Amino acid sequence: MTQPPTKHDDASEAWDSSCALLHLFIDRAARRWPAAIAVDVPPGAGRSERLQITYAELSRRSDQVAACLRPCVTGECQVAILLPRDSEAIYVAQIAVLKSGAAHVCIDPSFPDDRVRALLEDSEAVALVTDASGAARMAQALPEGMRVFDIRELAGVADEGIVPKEPPWLSPSSLAYSIYTSGTTGRPKGVLIEHRSIVNLVRGDLIEFGLGPGDRVAQGSSAAYDSSVEETWLALASGATVVVMDEDTARLGPDLISWLQRERITVFCPPPTLLRATGCERPQEALPHLKLLYVGGEALPRAVVERWAPGRRLVNGYGPTECTVTSLRGDVLVGEPITIGKPVPGFSAWILDASLNEVADGDRGELFLGGAGLARGYWKRPELTVERFVEHPTLGRLYRTGDLVHRDPNGNVHYHGRIDSQVKIRGYRIELEEIESRLATCSGVRAAACCTQETAGKVILVAFVVPQDPDHPPDPASLKSSLEAELPRYMVPARIGMIAALPSTVGGKLNRAALPRLELSEGGMPEQSVPPRNPVEARIASAFQLCLHLTRPVSMHEDFFTDLGGDSLSAAAVVSRLREEEQTAWATVRDIYEARTVADLASRSTRVPQMAATPVTTGSRRDAGHPVLVTLVQALWNLALFSVASWMAYWGSVHLLPWFTESMGLIPCLILGLTIELCLFAGYAVSSVAFAVMVKRVLIGRYEPIRVPVWSPF
Repeated sequence: MTQPPTKHDDASEAWDSSCALLHLFIDRAARRWPAAIAVDVPPGAGRSERLQITYAELSRRSDQVAACLRPCVTGECQVAILLPRDSEAIYVAQIAVLKSGAAHVCIDPSFPDDRVRALLEDSEAVALVTDASGAARMAQALPEGMRVFDIRELAGVADEGIVPKEPPWLSPSSLAYSIYTSGTTGRPKGVLIEHRSIVNLVRGDLIEFGLGPGDRVAQGSSAAYDSSVEETWLALASGATVVVMDEDTARLGPDLISWLQRERITVFCPPPTLLRATGCERPQEALPHLKLLYVGGEALPRAVVERWAPGRRLVNGYGPTECTVTSLRGDVLVGEPITIGKPVPGFSAWILDASLNEVADGDRGELFLGGAGLARGYWKRPELTVERFVEHPTLGRLYRTGDLVHRDPNGNVHYHGRIDSQVKIRGYRIELEEIESRLATCSGVRAAACCTQETAGKVILVAFVVPQDPDHPPDPASLKSSLEAELPRYMVPARIGMIAALPSTVGGKLNRAALPRLELSEGGMPEQSVPPRNPVEARIASAFQLCLHLTRPVSMHEDFFTDLGGDSLSAAAVVSRLREEEQTAWATVRDIYEARTVADLASRSTRVPQMAATPVTTGSRRDAGHPVLVTLVQALWNLALFSVASWMAYWGSVHLLPWFTESMGLIPCLILGLTIELCLFAGYAVSSVAFAVMVKRVLIGRYEPIRVPVWSPF
C-alpha cells in the first residue's frame, strides 16, 4: 500500500526543478542568504577559537577546491575524504567533490589504519582529500596512483573568482556519495546513493520541517555514517546553521545539555541512547530553544518519549542506508503508540510475507521499500545487490529491509526487530557475521558467534569463541586487541567468552537464540587486583560496580570500557552517581573517557582541592552564617559612607564654591573647577584600585577555588 506525502505545496516543484543536484542547494542558499552563517564550529577539543563560515564563503571555497580536483575527475568516480569532524573543511570538501563531478566517500579518522586502507582500496577513489596529519598518516599506505590533496592548501591555490562549469556528465542519476556499512562477508560494503535520491529527501525535509535562517542544527554524527547527511542538509539547504559537535561533545552525556544550551540549538537529531545518557530530568525547562527533536537509528523507548516530547516536536525517523537515510517517519506524542510512521514523500512501504505477498494490516511481515530514495546498489557487489534489491513482479524494484513490522489501521508502521543477524547498537548498524569472520581468523580460534544481550536496560555486544585447544584457550584481551586493530570501537564486543561448541538448529545453522548469557562480571578479578587506597577511589569504584551491575569489586587499574564493558550510557550513569557526593562532584564523562581507570580518575580530584575538600554542610546554624548581623554591618558601613559624602557635598556647595566664585570670577572658577574635577577623578581611580589590591592581598591572598556560605563572616 503506497502512502501519499504528508505535506505538499508548490514549493516542492520549485525545489525539484532548480535543485536537481545536491550541491545546487548550496548555490541557491548562497544567493539568498550570502551573509548567513552556514557552518559554526564551537571551541572544543583543545581549540579555543570559534570557526564560522558564511554561505557565500562556503560556496566560494568549494568552487576553488572543485577547480583543483577537476583534472582528476574525468567521469563518474569517487573521491575519498579523510578529515576530522570538528572543522569547517569537511563541508567544503564534500561540496567541492560534488561540484567537481565526483561522488564523495567519507572515512572517519578514528577508524584503525587497516580499515582506512581497506576502504581506500575498495572504493578505487581517484583522490584523497585530507589535512596534513591525514596525509602523514596514510603516506605509506595509499593505493597506487591515488593523488592526495591537503584541503588547507587547495583553498588558496585556485583563482579567487573562479566558478567551475558543471561537468557535462552530471545528471540526477549520477552518483552523489557512498557510505560503507558493516558486511556479512567480513568486509564492509559500499552503498551507492545517487543525486536524485538524496535530493528527494532534502526537498521533503524542507517542506516537512520548514527550517530557515536562525535555526541551529546540531551535527553530531560522523561523516562516515549516513545520518550525518540528513543532519547537514537539513541546515545547508534551508539557510540554517550547522553547529558542529566535536568527538568529545557527542559523547558527553550529562554535560551535553550545557553544550546544547550554550549553542542555542533548535534542531537535534540524536539516537535515543544519547538522550538517556544526558540524565536530564526536565528537558523542557533546560532546553527552551530546542523546537525539533528528530531521533532515529534504534528503537525509541517510551521513557524517552515521556521525558523529551513535551514542549517540542518529537519525530521518530527510520531508514536503512540503502534507502537514503530516512524512508519513514512520524510524530510521537506522549501517551500514544510509538511507531516509525509513514513513508516520506517519494517512497512507498510494503509489508510482505515469505512468498512476497502483501499481508493484511495488523499482520506481521518483512518491510520492503520502494521509490525515489532507493540506492543504486552495492559497490562491486552485484550478487548482493540482486539479493537485497529485488524485482517484484507487480510492485517493481524494492529493497528488503530484513525488519519485522506491521501496519496499524491509521497507516503507521510498527517495528518489531530484525529477521536476520543485523543489529543496531546506539545507532550503529552492525552485521554480526563481520565480527565473527574476523574472530575466526585469530590465532587459537576454531569458530565464533556474536549476539546482543540486554543488561540493566542497555544493549551490549558479546561474542563466544570455540578454542582450537580447549586446554589452552586464547586470551580474550588479545582477541579484543586484534579486533580493535581492524574494526571501529563500536563493533568490538564488550565481553568475549569461551564455549565448547556453537549451538545449531535442526538444519545445521547457527542458533543465536541458544547462546548462553555472558555476564559482564564473568572471568573474576584480574590477577593483579588493586583495592581502593583512599575515600575518593572507593567512591569511584563503588559507582563503577553499581552502574555496570558487577557482582565483584573493581580493581583500581581495570579499564572502564575494555575490561569492564562500559559504554557512553553507563559512563553517564557513573557521572550522575558521582555528582551526588561533594568529593566527586567534579567528574565529567570526558574524564572517564580520558582517565578510564579508577586510579587515574581519582587522581584528577587534586585539580580542585578546595572544592573537593571544603564541603558545605546545609542545615547547620554555623554554616548558615548570621544574615541579620551581616546586614546590620553593611547598613552601618553604607550609612557612614553616605554621611561623609553628604557632609562633603554640603560643605563644598554652600561654602567652598561661593568663596571661589567671589574671589576669582565665574569663568576662571569654572575652568579651575573642571581641572580640579579631572584631577580628583584620576586620583580616585588610582587610589581605589590600589586600595582594592591592598585589601585583596591582606584579606584573601592568592585566589583559590573555595565554597563559602553567602552570609558567613568571610
